[in-house]
Amino acid sequence: MLEIPLITTENFITYALNGLSRGMIIFLVASGLSLIFGLIGLINFAHGAMLALGGYGTYVVIQATGNFWLGLVVSVLLVSLLGLALERKVLYWIYDEPLLGFLSTFGIGLVIEEALAVYFGSRSYTVQSPLSQSVEVLGVSYPSYRLFVILVGAAVALGVGLVLVKTRLGLEIHATANMQSTAEILGVDTARIYTITFVLGTALAALAGALTAPITSMYPTIGLDYITMAFLVIIVGGMGSFKGSFVVSMIVGQVIAFGWLVLSPTYVRILVFAAAMVFILYKPRGFFGKAEVHE
Repeated sequence: MLEIPLITTENFITYALNGLSRGMIIFLVASGLSLIFGLIGLINFAHGAMLALGGYGTYVVIQATGNFWLGLVVSVLLVSLLGLALERKVLYWIYDEPLLGFLSTFGIGLVIEEALAVYFGSRSYTVQSPLSQSVEVLGVSYPSYRLFVILVGAAVALGVGLVLVKTRLGLEIHATANMQSTAEILGVDTARIYTITFVLGTALAALAGALTAPITSMYPTIGLDYITMAFLVIIVGGMGSFKGSFVVSMIVGQVIAFGWLVLSPTYVRILVFAAAMVFILYKPRGFFGKAEVHE
């Protein structure tokens, strides 16, 4: 029988905030993956490796300069440039070949993970939090860095969400995703939209890696842990739905945070995936999935 510990108000707030911080990291990974799939139709198995690069890049810059914030910016920029190069030189030419795209991104991910393992070894690395003090939130003392992660995730959700619904770029992304031929006739540079979306998705994964470095140990295959959860999120939230990625990420974050009270992390993951499978049986398109649009 499971023994459920007594939860005080202070503990409840702490676990809820932990769920938010974890959910925001999952959201950053899942939203990038969702944007790429929603527009391009590419299941990017190299996405987790981009997260790992973001984390390790931050670690390397910190070792050289002692500055976390510089490490965060530099790692996100460099990984984004790598994403740009991969999209322009490799992936752009195989978007119409789903199997080849799957094999290519899977291979790219493996190469990156093996390169990290060869260079850094199999042991894990940790990064010291740049915000070591705590702040009071709803009467509870809470680590300021985790609160920073929550705020960054919320800012990204709001910023990208506004771009998608309020700007010309957002309209062009939606048009390219739903009616590419019509968009091209209307003068939309769909190749440019593909590139922007892929680089943005890659940047979000790198940002997730950089932000998670002070929270958890970094190891070469850390991206696999996050990408499996990210795939679950985008399927349950609705393939290609940015809003769905956010909502489901927040739910999953809370389930994980409170689930750890009574179950081991492994069993919590099993519970999350089992619940997702049952949900998908009844709602295959997810929470916010839409019917396909045909030209």
